[in-house]
Amino acid sequence: MDGGVLEDEVNRARLVHAAGLVAPDDAQLAGALSASDDAIAEAGRQRRILAATLGNAVNVLNPSMIVLGGFLGSLRDVDRDAFDDEVRARALAASAENLELASAALGADRLLIGAADAAMQRLLADPLG
Repeated sequence: MDGGVLEDEVNRARLVHAAGLVAPDDAQLAGALSASDDAIAEAGRQRRILAATLGNAVNVLNPSMIVLGGFLGSLRDVDRDAFDDEVRARALAASAENLELASAALGADRLLIGAADAAMQRLLADPLG
């Protein structure tokens, strides 16, 4: 990353373009990440940058878990073990030792579930309101 921000280097639009797709959903994009040389190369480039960034974040924040959703989860899922190993290799040993990495389980339903949760929070806070 030559002075850019993470969103410039690791982004869905670059993956979609490299895969030769127009408007894929997350499942279509995930399937396309290993379908062509361009998509494989772009996914690999983004995975390296993301792993380095997460390794740095682990060093600073020392989280016990990192959950990647959307296309970031798809990048991890190309080869979970290799990605997780790279993140841990870039983090300090003490921070990486108990670090758990995961891909979001909600998948394509994440936005609907989040919206429903927000509505339920209001209802639970004031049931008669």
